[in-house]
Amino acid sequence: MYKLQNIIEVVYSVGDMDKVKHFFCDYGGWDIAGSYATDQSVLDFWRLDHNCTANELLLQFDNHPTGLLRIVKYHGVEQKYIRSSQKPWDTGGIMDINLRVPEVSKTFDELRDLGWHGLSDPLFQKMGPFELYDILMNGYDDIIVAFTHRTQPPLELKEGFKLPTHVYNSSLTVNDLKESYQFYKEKLGFSLLNEYEVKKDGPQENMFGIPFNIIPDVVCKANIFSLDGTRDVVFQTIEFEGVDGKDFSKHAVAPNRGLLLYRCRVKNLKAYFDFLQSNKVDIIQPPKEVKIEPYGLVHCFCITSPDGVLWEFFEEL
Repeated sequence: MYKLQNIIEVVYSVGDMDKVKHFFCDYGGWDIAGSYATDQSVLDFWRLDHNCTANELLLQFDNHPTGLLRIVKYHGVEQKYIRSSQKPWDTGGIMDINLRVPEVSKTFDELRDLGWHGLSDPLFQKMGPFELYDILMNGYDDIIVAFTHRTQPPLELKEGFKLPTHVYNSSLTVNDLKESYQFYKEKLGFSLLNEYEVKKDGPQENMFGIPFNIIPDVVCKANIFSLDGTRDVVFQTIEFEGVDGKDFSKHAVAPNRGLLLYRCRVKNLKAYFDFLQSNKVDIIQPPKEVKIEPYGLVHCFCITSPDGVLWEFFEEL
């Protein structure tokens, strides 16, 4: 029997590694858990040109074992942006990652000085059982990062850090919430933790930057999932009813720039692969032996969601 163990990493393809490292490490207080040249077996796994090389930094907060960020810089290959000039209601790929901060308004001011841009000013939000201050900001390589401070239920953060958090959540904008529910819950066997929806009752500012004249007609519906049933690392699928955007689902492939994929650890990988095959999940790469540091040799396979989100599952040999 297989066991899903969690989202260990989000892989982030970057244009300027030093700039991203400066933000997370020098500003945020994260550590460099490892620096690697991407192994040829990984480049072959993604069917990249033989002239392509890459180097990687694995970033981690306070030795937290999950929700790491692996930044990858590809060389010698043409790249596109995964979600070019994106809006939150555009579908395809990973829309954002979520990071906790001690004070959203202070983070907002500091990040604007670093060249980031908010989709709105900081706002107070109610999302299902949670109350929080929240701001979505455009960062490097056209990604979006949500910076949050949860007030209910209260959450204690480690002091002395600008970003005292691992990547604890992220958002996927989907075309059809029911289809994504069936995919993640029934086909992949993930756990549904919460469902919620947000609808504004009049023209007003909103965290997504939706124009005032249409926001009363827009309903944001979301499902929150976990691989292992805990809230350590979760993700949410979101459907925006009443506003249409671009479809980036075909762009979320290596070596394109942006939030590229989830890398997840599984116990008994073969049993899980057989389970997904029985559910007719679209397999991008069947199990292969590749070398991913710091794990060493692993068995790894990759699938894609109906909205073009890449999920990589691995088990150490």
